Amino acid sequence: MKKLLFLIALPLLLSACASVQQAENFANCKYALRSVEIADYNINSLSFDMYVSITNLNKKEAAAIKKFEGKLTMNDTHVADINFADVRVEPGAVKNQKVHMEIPMSSFSNKLLGLVSMGSGTVDYHLTGTATFDTPLGEVPIPVDIGRIGSTN
Repeated sequence: MKKLLFLIALPLLLSACASVQQAENFANCKYALRSVEIADYNINSLSFDMYVSITNLNKKEAAAIKKFEGKLTMNDTHVADINFADVRVEPGAVKNQKVHMEIPMSSFSNKLLGLVSMGSGTVDYHLTGTATFDTPLGEVPIPVDIGRIGSTN
């Protein structure tokens, strides 16, 4: 009887393991903060274009990022919430996802505002958030923590 139950359960266990492996493959990505560039500025706000590099390390499956939600800090000051959606990265490929943001001047300290407006290389950028992937098992959230120390470009 135990052997019969084992034989019945074996295909279920094997398919569950394969599904978990497939879900992990979809979320096997590497992230980097490529650049943050000033797009425009006025007395009320600064507009930035930020580029997040997403490398799909899987050589067979495309990564389908349903959504990304995160927070951007500059020199340990929270300056913006970052969101993007529906990004597909082909197997073994790199995608530089552009995110445009407009940040009120009131979000910046005087020192940080001076560094950013001069394009200083000493501004530390840090992005933390969650990338949610579409998989055959449903949505899989993966934590993301990336940054760029200003002096290392």
